[in-house]
Amino acid sequence: MAQLATWAKTNAPQLRTITVQGHPYHNGGASATQELAFALATAVDYLRALQARGLSIDDAAPRFRFALSIGSNFFMEIARLRAARVLWAKIVKAFGGNEESQKMRLHARTSAWNQTVYDPHVNLLRATTEAFSGAVGGCDSLHISPFDELLRVPDEFARRVARNTHTVLREESHITKTVDPAGGSWYVENLTDAVARKTWGIFQEVEKQGGMAKALEAGWPQNQVADTASKRAANIAKRKDIFVGTNMYPNLKETRIEPVPVDAWAVQNERTEALKAARAQANAGNKQTALDALAKASSVDAAIEAAAAGATLGEIAQAARTNAKPGPTINSIRAQRGAQAFESLRQKTESFAAHTGQPPQVFQPPWAH
Repeated sequence: MAQLATWAKTNAPQLRTITVQGHPYHNGGASATQELAFALATAVDYLRALQARGLSIDDAAPRFRFALSIGSNFFMEIARLRAARVLWAKIVKAFGGNEESQKMRLHARTSAWNQTVYDPHVNLLRATTEAFSGAVGGCDSLHISPFDELLRVPDEFARRVARNTHTVLREESHITKTVDPAGGSWYVENLTDAVARKTWGIFQEVEKQGGMAKALEAGWPQNQVADTASKRAANIAKRKDIFVGTNMYPNLKETRIEPVPVDAWAVQNERTEALKAARAQANAGNKQTALDALAKASSVDAAIEAAAAGATLGEIAQAARTNAKPGPTINSIRAQRGAQAFESLRQKTESFAAHTGQPPQVFQPPWAH
């Protein structure tokens, strides 16, 4: 990471070489403030590690890009992205960074946790509201997921709609023509302040434990996310939190979208042939020599030489890790979706009906009156 940041400063000043992702926490069921706090705490650990390797804060901070998932709570997500910039500026300033280094680069993606298998066209609407809040909140780049990605490799229609959602927001809604569309709204400003304070409190708890790496080794963030996920699951079970088309207003007559068969062998063979062609154009005799040099030097220039000689990203990564020491073992956060429990129940019901010819019967015994 330090080598990439140093190389980029000289050779590609606008290149962001470090991505801090909040997606694993979001997809585990974390709250909006938890996802942001843990991402910021991770970034602080990275900053300290980079400084220990000789980089200044003004060399390191401009290399960062944050990637966050956008949930369904429209105003909360707008406030969170606005709060993220405030908090990152506060952190970088505390490290001694200048105003330019305090600027945050934000990538957003629509929520995977919110998507549903049943009534999947509702995912179109979810992704649209999530994308809109991300744009209003000021994200720099945005990934909008196709509505059918849970069911199959997204088809041309699904991918086109996802792409055009970007275009409508940019070209027809003109959101990008305003620096801060929500700025000045009492509600959004008040919520931004509340989100920032809540996030900062969680961030400080991580700092008390010695930083994000030590907190993860101790299992504290994992426990916090698991506790939030459990509470969210209870609310979904009681339909306090609603998934339209799944735990509320289900369409029992819907026709399921069937996945399109994908010939995995054909795809693999196509990739293999493309790789062979690329290697044929490169100097194959120098490839292994370049990889050996990378294993010894483990530098960005050596990696570039290996790539030019026809090495794949996997080969480059493997060579660069030749002398790496084993890292700590940390319990991962299990990715899940909010609608999974209801989807499982409905799938079992459908299987029962297919097997018996009628759906399960629910009744109250006489003695229960």
